[in-house]
Amino acid sequence: MTILADMGGKIYELELLYGNRKEVTPDLEPEKMKISIENTNKLLGLNLKEKDLQKLIPKMGYDYKNKTVYVPAWRLDILHEVDLIEDIAIAYGYNKFEPEITKVATIGEETRESILTKKISEILIGLGLLETSSYHLIKKEEAKKFRIERLIEVENSKVDYKLLRPNLLIPCLRILTENKDNEYPQKIFEVGRVFSHGSKEETGIKEQTNLIIALTPSNFTEAKQHLDYLMKMLSLSYELEEAKQFGLIEGRTGKISIDKKEVGYMGEFHPQTLHDWGLKMPLAVIELNLDEVFEELK
Repeated sequence: MTILADMGGKIYELELLYGNRKEVTPDLEPEKMKISIENTNKLLGLNLKEKDLQKLIPKMGYDYKNKTVYVPAWRLDILHEVDLIEDIAIAYGYNKFEPEITKVATIGEETRESILTKKISEILIGLGLLETSSYHLIKKEEAKKFRIERLIEVENSKVDYKLLRPNLLIPCLRILTENKDNEYPQKIFEVGRVFSHGSKEETGIKEQTNLIIALTPSNFTEAKQHLDYLMKMLSLSYELEEAKQFGLIEGRTGKISIDKKEVGYMGEFHPQTLHDWGLKMPLAVIELNLDEVFEELK
C-alpha cells in the first residue's frame, strides 16, 4: 500500500459485507496514541519540553495535538508508546546522545528452567528421539477430533490455524500424519508452550511448558521404559495410576503423579483415533507438565 502511495497512487477504502457483518478495509483512520513527556525523558535520558515534542514528532510523519499522536494507518510497526519514543530519538538525532556507562553491573546467566529443559532434551536425544518444533496454533478441525472445549481463538486470523494449542498432542499427531509414509520407527519429542483460560492471569490466558514424547510403532510398555529412564536421570520418583483419556485405550492409559500431584499422562492410542488421523502404526505417547516437574526438582 505504501509503495503505491509513494508512486503517486491514491488509496481508497472499500466497504465489504460478510453476511450480516460489515467491514471497511483498509482502515485509513489514524490511530490515536497518548504520549507522556515524563516517560519520554526517562527512557531517553533527556530533558525535553512540550514545545520540543511539537517539533520532533511531526518530523517522523505524525500529527500531534494535545499530547496525542495521530499514527498513520501505514505505520503498522507502531504498537506502543515506546515505539513513538524511538521515533522521537531518531528525530532528535542519535549523534546528540552522550554515552554513559551503566551504574548497575549485572551478570547474564541461563535460567534454571532453561538448564533443566536442555538436560531433558539431551536425555531424550540420547535415547534416539528426534526433537521437533511446531506452531503454537492449531486448526478447528484438529480440535474437534479431541472434543476440546473452551478453546482460545485468535482474532481476525486469515489462515486455517486459528486456535492456540491446548496441548502438544495435537501438533505432534499432525507431524506424525504428515510423515506416515516415511521410514519407521519414528520417535519424536517436543518441549513447548501450551495455552488455556486463566482467570488469575492479566491476559486471561494461562501458559505452561509441556513435554510430549511419541513413539511409533510402540506400546504402553515401551513408553513406560522411556518414562522410567527420564525420571531416573532427573532423580525423581513417580506414581502411575490407571486412568481414562480421550483417544487412548482404556486399561493402557495412566495418570502420572509426583508426590501425589498430577503432572501428566501416558498411554497407547485407540485404533479409532489412529484411523481418524490417518496413522498406520500403533502409537504410544507421554505428555508432562514441565512447570510442575520443575517445581518438584527444587
